[in-house]
Amino acid sequence: MDNLEKFLEVAKIAALAGGEVLKENFGKIRKENIEEKGEKDFVSYVDKTSEDRIKELILNYFPDHEVVGEERGKEGKESPYRWYIDPLDGTKNYINGFPIFAVSIGLVYENEPIAGAVYLPYYDHLYWAAKGIGAYKNGQRISVKENDSLKHAGVVYGFPSRSKRDISIYLSIFKEIFYEVGSMRRPGAAAVDICMVAEGIFDGMMEFEMKPWDIMAGLIILKEAGGVYTISGNLFEVFDVFAGNSYVHDFIVNVARKHMEIEGVKK
Repeated sequence: MDNLEKFLEVAKIAALAGGEVLKENFGKIRKENIEEKGEKDFVSYVDKTSEDRIKELILNYFPDHEVVGEERGKEGKESPYRWYIDPLDGTKNYINGFPIFAVSIGLVYENEPIAGAVYLPYYDHLYWAAKGIGAYKNGQRISVKENDSLKHAGVVYGFPSRSKRDISIYLSIFKEIFYEVGSMRRPGAAAVDICMVAEGIFDGMMEFEMKPWDIMAGLIILKEAGGVYTISGNLFEVFDVFAGNSYVHDFIVNVARKHMEIEGVKK
């Protein structure tokens, strides 16, 4: 593995480029411009345009890399370097004018997350990190909150609207955690959620039935910010993620284990 700082710089440039597409079109999407990919799963020309711009930029810098996007699938050559792109994380928020949405770009090397950038265009917040370099927001170093008090802890969560599991499993986990922590919030964009844990706004996170582009950038940002996470399932297909500072992460995982099988280990 080499050129880590170059990889990170390209991730940041690409995230900003995709974010410009989102900025230009926020509040302008009409109902007829929205497609339904599946039940309660939407996409627009904005998602696709953002992804096309990001992929073109990355492959221009690294033509020998593989790039995987949520909307267009794989492009480039098979490589140990693989980029995962969510061109618009929080599509439903975006369509409805709720300003919590992001562009997420994560790079893995031999299946390990090594660099990533997440950009929130509405707020002009750019998070980034690379292995061994640390995690940053708009150039300022960030870190998870050192908190070992559940009553003062904030937990962010996400349940899939088209769940393949019995939704009562998630509701049971939510209920048990809700009674113990200070607050729970659901912003509706996993990449944003994990970055907010990384900078200490929230103490912990649980998200279910994720795809790799949803969270790949966020994993390296969280880890470089001093956080930990457990992935249950296949990180490159469908998985659940539990994350946070070590204390709150462990609490969330222990609650979840009572209601579902968790395959992963803390990282």
